[in-house]
Amino acid sequence: MGKMGAALLAGVMLLALMGFSVYQLGAGNRLAQSFNDAHDSDVVMYSAAWCPACAATREYLTARGQTFVELDMEKNPEAAHEFAQFGGHGIPLVLAKGEVIRGHRPSELNRILAPEAQ
Repeated sequence: MGKMGAALLAGVMLLALMGFSVYQLGAGNRLAQSFNDAHDSDVVMYSAAWCPACAATREYLTARGQTFVELDMEKNPEAAHEFAQFGGHGIPLVLAKGEVIRGHRPSELNRILAPEAQ
């Protein structure tokens, strides 16, 4: 294979990798939406009792009047299994209307949970 063929092959492989990456990002959101649906809630938070960022997110959602399902991964093996499907790191992990948010990020929650324009 000449230089031209190798460059073409490298380009095709790069495009395939980029396409797969975009698909995987979408897969995370599809999985998030499936868990939102399974827990019958727009907001699902995976947490641990000792986590200060989890407490801050819990307080934020409560003060906002947002209903949510909280799943403690240390007490609930099913929650730990669900959490692991998102890479298993970074709590709180919040699934908000099918989007994945890692950590205490009120601005992201506001963006996602803002009332729909009428």
